Amino acid sequence: MEPKQDRLDRFFRLFQSFQCQRIPSHLFIRACESRPTWSSTGEIIERLPLEAGVPEWLVELYNDSKSLFHDTELGNHNGYVESTMDNGVIYLQVTDEGHVNLEVAQSPSVIDERVSAQERIAIILQAFPSNNAEILGEEIIDRLMDVVNISILPLLSSLTESDIEGWLLPKNLEKRESYLVSLLEFLYQVIDVLGIENPLIPLPLLRQISNVISNDTITNFSVAWKGISQILDAYSGDNALQSSFLSPKTSTDQRSNAMVGHILSMLLSNKALLAEPKAPAQMVAKALSDWRPLSLSSPSTMEYLAATSFCSQSQIDTIGKPSFVTVDTMALRGLLLSRRKQHEDAVKILNSTIVDISSLYGPSSMDLGIVTAELANCYNILRQEDKAEECLRTTLQARQDGGLSTRRDGIYLMLALADSFIGRARYQESVPILESVIDNPDISATFRMMSALRLARSRRRMHEDTKKAFEEDSPLWTGLTLLSHVPGVLTMEYVEELACNISEIPKWQLGDSEKTQELIEAVNSVLCRSSSLTNSPCWEWYTKLQQEYLEQIIKATKINKGKENGEGKQNEHKNEMGTSISSHASPRLPPRADDEMSDDEGPWSERLVLSFDAGGVRAISSLLILKRIMHRIRELELLHPDGPAYSSSSCSWTRNENGIPGVLEESDRIDEFLPCHYFDYMAGTSTGGLNSIMLGRLRMSVDQAIDNFIDFGNAVFGQPRVFHTTSAYFPVRAKYSATKAREAFKKIIISSYRVGTMDTAELAVFAKTEPFTKLGRCTRTMVISYRVEEGAESAHIWKSYHDLDSKASISHSATIWEVACATSANPVYLDAIEINGATHSDGALVANNPSYKVLQEIYLQHNRAPSVFVNLGTGRRVETKVILKNDAKRRDFTWKQRLQDLNRAFQSHSTEIYTESNTGQWLVLAESMGLKHAYRLNVERNLYQIPYDDWRPASTGKTTLLEMADITEGYLRQPGVRNVINRIAEEAVRIRRARANTERWEAFTKNTVYMCPFCHSSQPYELYADLRAHLDQYHAEIKMSDSQWVSLTPRSRRPLFTRL
Repeated sequence: MEPKQDRLDRFFRLFQSFQCQRIPSHLFIRACESRPTWSSTGEIIERLPLEAGVPEWLVELYNDSKSLFHDTELGNHNGYVESTMDNGVIYLQVTDEGHVNLEVAQSPSVIDERVSAQERIAIILQAFPSNNAEILGEEIIDRLMDVVNISILPLLSSLTESDIEGWLLPKNLEKRESYLVSLLEFLYQVIDVLGIENPLIPLPLLRQISNVISNDTITNFSVAWKGISQILDAYSGDNALQSSFLSPKTSTDQRSNAMVGHILSMLLSNKALLAEPKAPAQMVAKALSDWRPLSLSSPSTMEYLAATSFCSQSQIDTIGKPSFVTVDTMALRGLLLSRRKQHEDAVKILNSTIVDISSLYGPSSMDLGIVTAELANCYNILRQEDKAEECLRTTLQARQDGGLSTRRDGIYLMLALADSFIGRARYQESVPILESVIDNPDISATFRMMSALRLARSRRRMHEDTKKAFEEDSPLWTGLTLLSHVPGVLTMEYVEELACNISEIPKWQLGDSEKTQELIEAVNSVLCRSSSLTNSPCWEWYTKLQQEYLEQIIKATKINKGKENGEGKQNEHKNEMGTSISSHASPRLPPRADDEMSDDEGPWSERLVLSFDAGGVRAISSLLILKRIMHRIRELELLHPDGPAYSSSSCSWTRNENGIPGVLEESDRIDEFLPCHYFDYMAGTSTGGLNSIMLGRLRMSVDQAIDNFIDFGNAVFGQPRVFHTTSAYFPVRAKYSATKAREAFKKIIISSYRVGTMDTAELAVFAKTEPFTKLGRCTRTMVISYRVEEGAESAHIWKSYHDLDSKASISHSATIWEVACATSANPVYLDAIEINGATHSDGALVANNPSYKVLQEIYLQHNRAPSVFVNLGTGRRVETKVILKNDAKRRDFTWKQRLQDLNRAFQSHSTEIYTESNTGQWLVLAESMGLKHAYRLNVERNLYQIPYDDWRPASTGKTTLLEMADITEGYLRQPGVRNVINRIAEEAVRIRRARANTERWEAFTKNTVYMCPFCHSSQPYELYADLRAHLDQYHAEIKMSDSQWVSLTPRSRRPLFTRL
């Protein structure tokens, strides 16, 4: 026996090999204790951990140190692992100190890696519950799925036939069969949870194992394994399904027979299988209809429960009932009957098990809670709510620990109790129960949504004021914050409930529609990306109702405005800076009022600035925040009292080139409203710099920027170099190819051009040579990099515009792709780039948040502060200032040594290179300048924990993207965040509309210059006023009416470039 400390060290290394931030302690508890499983005859037996291949040293450690796995009071264990409690479940996680110590301690060999992999698989197979063997089976599976997804499924997918034969399968044939049974049960239940089409599912594994065991003399189970492998191969299209295996005459045992039935049922319920011509749906359906227990008169318990799961009632009636030897299998039969909607039969069975379950597991056990909650649900459905309340109160009163209320079974009990009140129209008694669930952030989104829907229906049935349903503290608003985190069935229920509330709004309340419209817009934004939902009848009904509602609002608004005009009311909107915006601009003729107006007068003096923090892949969160801002801008533009604007380039005298768009709810994209038409300056650092280049210099919509960011992630972060290291003990080699990054940047540039304007060769040349600096009056872009030249280090600001700084000529010679490389070359991930004799790398090294430097630059340019400054973060928890620690030691390093030193700092999450952000300095400077509208939007929850280059899976990044989208969406639903977004959007729309009444608007939105139609000279004029002055001076003999002036405009203007 190993010394206890050695076993502890070994356990901590095993723990870390799972590569999970936290692991439920139940994984190790269940792995080290016996658990119920099925014998080959289909009856319950106990399987010991050593029989399952769980390492003996781990079982010994568990028996000697049970407090490590059971006790939540211990907190930190030996500086490596700490215990936490979440909704009644104990989790273990490695401490920061443990990460460092374990990394130094271990240097695994190939053999060690195989042993570790073998141990991890054996542990999960022993801990994973057998199908229909335990009351808590589904609960345990739910707890373990994070470990399965992160650690086990990728491991199984990576196995080869050599691995399977060499070290995965036991050599002893009897143990091999037991192992394969556990593996098949595991895979079946994982497929049932994730869906067979999930890319994590290792479907080829079964065929590989079939090839390995082809010569084994295993019992009938080998036949079952090969047949199941054949079914799954047929699903994936690799082979045709042979009907011979599906014959009832196929030799097998009771356990294998039951497993085949479960898998056939699971496949037949899969929509993808039914839709694909390759899928043998008819053959599977025939096989399932022919399925029977091996003995109809004396079926095994496993076969009978399987039949209860998927056979028709007429089939079940032909099958005899076995003797249920365990209370769990008896209770499971009742739970299965409840799912079959045979509630009367379920009540009898569940009620008969309550006393035994309480005696076996305890009155506070989850087992009792689950069975009682299901019994109460059956009573409620049978309209016996008084019996439901009675059994629920008995169980709830026996629970002394208040913490159990957030455990899953505790929530089941509370929801069932609320339903017993709702069913008897005692709505007021259900309200506090439901609110206690909704208001608890520790409870899962699914349960909170279930409670919110119940509460919304209850209040509607209580005939409360309809307006209350749309107030910010209403259950509908709470449900909005949960939409991205709940199953599709709950999403549909939410849409139906929202539609019901919209349908009940009386016409006299249309004037108070702001919150209702805001909720509708937010719901559309979240849900219109889901094709499965938008094709459903409930979405069709909801869409019809909301469209009718919005048409009524527009109609009511026009009527009210007509009355105001009839009464001779002349309204002017005056902003805080004193700029008047007339609501009655000429419909066609450009005004002359701004001909002599300087940039420091009128609406053009009110500048808007947008900056992006660094953050690697997390920079896409900033784009999602901006997208929500643009959604709100679009809403305000379309519903503006002066009339709708259907694109951000709209002005009062030019026809909208894109025409009037279709119904908004058809698309979540907002390509018709460009951020560059609202913001005068865009700036960024690192991948935030890439955002500013796409949106500012390349003038993309936020959706186009998101699409291109994802393409960049697939091309770069999804393709790490085969040989790279992030260790401090090896020479530096960037993790990703700089060549691929540069090509990805060039593709982004190409994508910004309108299709058809150039051929492929021309586009490639432009992408390679187009300078970052550009003439014109369009949005200005700033990007920051870390510059090193002849030992001197500094922050370098790349500018897309000409200024008075003589040193700016250095920037003017760089191309767009070079600047993108310069700002994003994080030393760990991408090689630095040399431009004009200086080496440039990640701007985050000198300004993770560029706002302070940008505000200084803008003030120097205009001698006044902007009107609005918006900074979008990437989840980094930052404080007040940025300091690049440049001590004597680092100054003496060579550039290569300096990069290696930076490498160490990045990998250990050190704050040596940059200690604090200058966010605080920016806000202080903004206040001192009198900048009233300075806003920072930054997701502060768990976003910052996503690594710089996290891109899962490598081919699409979909998992990472969904995780970031979910976290960001939760942040955007906060009332305070919505209010900030609303203020930003209102200012942006107000200023844009004022500018659209001036001549220079066209030059700003289209980066247009004007050419004289009567001269052969190529002299361009930036403003229409300049062209008019030229015509007055040199072509005075040409007399033109106002309409002729307007008709002249299209022939005179020339765009500097043709962008999307």
